[in-house]
Amino acid sequence: MKFSKPTTFLRVNQELTDNQLLHKAAALLGVSEFQLFVDAWQAWYDEKPSEKRIEPYFVEFLDHRLVPFWVRNHVRQILSNEELLDRESKRLMVGTITYYGPLLAFFVLLMWYLMKG
Repeated sequence: MKFSKPTTFLRVNQELTDNQLLHKAAALLGVSEFQLFVDAWQAWYDEKPSEKRIEPYFVEFLDHRLVPFWVRNHVRQILSNEELLDRESKRLMVGTITYYGPLLAFFVLLMWYLMKG
């Protein structure tokens, strides 16, 4: 008996799972998933949690990939503001160039002057 290999099709509009969204938000912010749990707790309950308070939820996430409702809500808010984050990162880049550009020009001119004279 010969079995054919199952055909899998990639759906273009496939929705991301909660875990994938959590990883995407953490990468977008440049923080760890644990830090995202801490931030989500603080945003939902309006209090800074201890590591011991977050740890059981995070272990549950690592073991069973269960995302608590307050983390899911926080992640959705972050990703809905992705455009805002993109604009903010561009603004920070322009600010950095504006701040360090004249300093760089000064040092280039100083080095040119010292090497010439």
